[in-house]
Amino acid sequence: MNKHTFLGIWSCISVAILFIFASCNRSNEDKADSLNKDGKTEEAINKLALLYSNTHQPEKAKQYYIMAAEKGDKKAAETLANMSLRDGAYHDVITYLKPIVDAGDTTQVYALGSAFVKLKRYDKAVQVLLKNKDNVYVKAILGEAYYELGDLNNAEKYWKSAVYNHQSGGINSYNKLLDLYRQQRREKDYKELEGAY
Repeated sequence: MNKHTFLGIWSCISVAILFIFASCNRSNEDKADSLNKDGKTEEAINKLALLYSNTHQPEKAKQYYIMAAEKGDKKAAETLANMSLRDGAYHDVITYLKPIVDAGDTTQVYALGSAFVKLKRYDKAVQVLLKNKDNVYVKAILGEAYYELGDLNNAEKYWKSAVYNHQSGGINSYNKLLDLYRQQRREKDYKELEGAY
């Protein structure tokens, strides 16, 4: 196959891919428009947010997720919080997740508590994290918040619980606990813990 034939075939394939991609986008926009006309505004907004996310247009997607969150869509708020956490926008994480956690949903405690820790608001982090204190991942960040507050007893308590009461997921607590014992020159505790996880 010569170069011109290859380029011709590649051009045809590229045009076909673009056509299919454009058709899918148009189809999704039509679905969103139809949902909106049927009075299903929130579902339409989510459809558009997902469309823009899937087509690597994060700023447009974010606009629609914000609209959905403002209408009370919890999943949109959680998505925005995850995007914000990834981008280091910790104040935004708090804005999106605090109402959810305050309403009693403990599934977002770790992300919200992490944002407070990143902002060095350790008292607030502890208040939030205690709402899901039995979760192995929450225990690691809760121990960190207590450590930063100078409450080494509670830091040790939660890190030990993560290590000894869970079969997996406590590696961060394990490493923090080893560091604590090393700092405090507690050789016996250090040796006892070493290799336990």
